[in-house]
Amino acid sequence: MLSSPYFKELYLTRSSARPRLLFVVHSVGEEEEEELHFYSSSQPRIPYDKSSLVVAADYHTTFPSERCNYASGLICFRVKGCSGEEAMTLICNPITGQYAELPKVIMYIPSKAFLGFDPIDKQFKILVDHHPSFPPRDRHIILTLGVPKLGWRSDICCPKYYGYLSEGICISGVIYYLVCPRYSKGVYEIVCFDVRYEEFKVIEAQCFYNHHQTLRLINYKGKLGGITGNLNDSGAIELRMWVLHDAEKQEWSEYVYTLPENDDIKLHDFTVAGMTTRGEFVLSMIDTFKPFYVFYFNPEKNVLRSVEIQGFGEDVSSVKVFVDHVEDFNFFKRESI
Repeated sequence: MLSSPYFKELYLTRSSARPRLLFVVHSVGEEEEEELHFYSSSQPRIPYDKSSLVVAADYHTTFPSERCNYASGLICFRVKGCSGEEAMTLICNPITGQYAELPKVIMYIPSKAFLGFDPIDKQFKILVDHHPSFPPRDRHIILTLGVPKLGWRSDICCPKYYGYLSEGICISGVIYYLVCPRYSKGVYEIVCFDVRYEEFKVIEAQCFYNHHQTLRLINYKGKLGGITGNLNDSGAIELRMWVLHDAEKQEWSEYVYTLPENDDIKLHDFTVAGMTTRGEFVLSMIDTFKPFYVFYFNPEKNVLRSVEIQGFGEDVSSVKVFVDHVEDFNFFKRESI
């Protein structure tokens, strides 16, 4: 299926009329086995005369893993419990639960896989650091989906770096992630990987100094953004965001927003999940105390509203939220895996 022409036409059949929130719910079972449970809910347009709403999440599927990577409606993850030559990487549609096993490759526990999508050639590619146990990480392997013969290509050289400081994000055909280029503290860079041309570039990112521990990379109106949330000196929740306005000149702009008072968000640890196409920041609780909330903040109107999400069940340890997920019910429909 992954080598069929239909895979490359995935975007042509997808409806973008109703984006949803995708929830990746992490849990640990009785035998200490870690699992990822996938849910989704509507991304409601909350009337401005209401400050809260209750939405039920729909359950879709479960996989034995502890972390995943997301791009353009698909999930890539490594099956928990595999190591070395036994490592198994899957790509799946989190809504239907259909999946395909990728060609096996040696992956070590610290390895990271980044899923990217090239919107011009309509191709998905997976980028993996090959030998992360021996820094600097300057060798990667790559797999292109939707080609006649699937196979990992090696010796993809990239700038040297020693450690990851963020998850990756793919925006307009470029994968971004924050790294530490050397052992010295306080030096940060953004690694950019052009999915189509398979070229690396490095952008200076000293603006994230002292902020990387809570930083989330987001898609800010088609540009790379890095955002963090903390309490300011007066006890109010403050969002601080940096936007890469010019990649060539490496120019960042900084924005600061103070959230309106809200008792629900103050009681829990939270993270910024992203920004919707309507220009609202989406914040979500990190812990899973009930009730579980996501929050929508409109920076132009300075309005903060909460949505209670129901249906995650018990024994949940953490929840990760992806914004503007678009379902594709035709994935793996025409051919068997």
